[in-house]
Amino acid sequence: MAGYVSHLYTLNIAMSWGLFVLIWLVQIIIYPGFRRIRSGDFVTYHRWYVRRISVIVLPLMICEVVMTLGWLTLTKFSLYSSVSAFLVVVIWLSTFRLQVPIHKRLQSGKDNACIDRLVATNWIRTMAWSLKAAFVILAA
Repeated sequence: MAGYVSHLYTLNIAMSWGLFVLIWLVQIIIYPGFRRIRSGDFVTYHRWYVRRISVIVLPLMICEVVMTLGWLTLTKFSLYSSVSAFLVVVIWLSTFRLQVPIHKRLQSGKDNACIDRLVATNWIRTMAWSLKAAFVILAA
């Protein structure tokens, strides 16, 4: 059992820090960069971006859920695994209740107010993934 937990910690650290780096790139560069896309090019660019980022992020988020459930089970709901699980729930709720609907609105065209809302609400995921990355390091 200890071997499984050790491997799970290693995978969890790699996954959490990978998502940490990715969300900070999205928060600081990609989402604010949407404002720099010309209106006439925005729909095409946004469609291109969403397709590509979804192929990367969605499998990682699903793996993160599976890993988190495994970690919760193997550690008998330790403080670190429980807080991490809570943060994963926050990330999923934010993603599918806030960011996805904003992206759906942006499919029809550039809207600076929507872009600003996307950047503002994405701080929820940025902070949650940042905290999760710290918690998995503390748990190791």
